[in-house]
Amino acid sequence: MKRFIMLLLLFPSTVFAEDIAIEAVMKHPKTIELLSTKPLAKYWVEFNQMELGAECGFTGCKWRKLVSLIVTSKGANASSSTIIALVTGHNPSNTSKITVEFVELTKLTKDTTQKHSQL
Repeated sequence: MKRFIMLLLLFPSTVFAEDIAIEAVMKHPKTIELLSTKPLAKYWVEFNQMELGAECGFTGCKWRKLVSLIVTSKGANASSSTIIALVTGHNPSNTSKITVEFVELTKLTKDTTQKHSQL
């Protein structure tokens, strides 16, 4: 019975962390600037996320999410662009310490990409 109660206590905090990760990227000035030039009548906008793990201790939990923003043209030969952000935060009830760091995959070195392609 105790395990069931603990499971119920953990589930809402996980859902809340997912909601605030995407919301943090939506409200970031870089995202707002990008979407201001992309009218919804001409573009599809999609947010996705991936869990990167969490650490829990006596002071609470620290979680990490990878959030992607995909903007796709509704026209012929639809082009799309993707922006990726690493979102970290502490205990889900504390939304004041959320950080959003945009990741640029073009900064990978040539040696790094060659090593991954050989695996």
